[in-house]
Amino acid sequence: MNKRIFGGLFSVGLISAALLFHSQMIVYAAAVTLTWAYDYSVDPGCTAVPAKNCVTGFEYGTTPDGGATLNKLGNVANPSPVPTTLTNGITASFKQGPPYGSVVYYVRATGVDGNANPVFSAPALAQPVGVNPGQPQNVAVSSIK
Repeated sequence: MNKRIFGGLFSVGLISAALLFHSQMIVYAAAVTLTWAYDYSVDPGCTAVPAKNCVTGFEYGTTPDGGATLNKLGNVANPSPVPTTLTNGITASFKQGPPYGSVVYYVRATGVDGNANPVFSAPALAQPVGVNPGQPQNVAVSSIK
């Protein structure tokens, strides 16, 4: 039932304002950038209209259960011009707040089949990161008695 839809290679990394504790990255309600690679020589990016049998881009988000449930945060289009080789450095950048605690980010390829129906790769998962509320800013003393 589960056919090979995309053979792209993912290497999802997380870069943010973070502190490292006990081998777990901690993100404090900050800017997050997911970075990955994709092999367009195996699965071509869409260039024709109407698009068929090609990769339209990527979806990213969080998963609370190792990829069974996907909480989509956004989409990233293919690079322009659409590559035809293994391509590194594809990114998605966004602000992260709740959910707090241990968070796992995912990225999956999106595409269309021969009938222009949407299809998806299996999600590629990043290592869990701890997300905590952001630090208060501009703290000042207004009165001392």
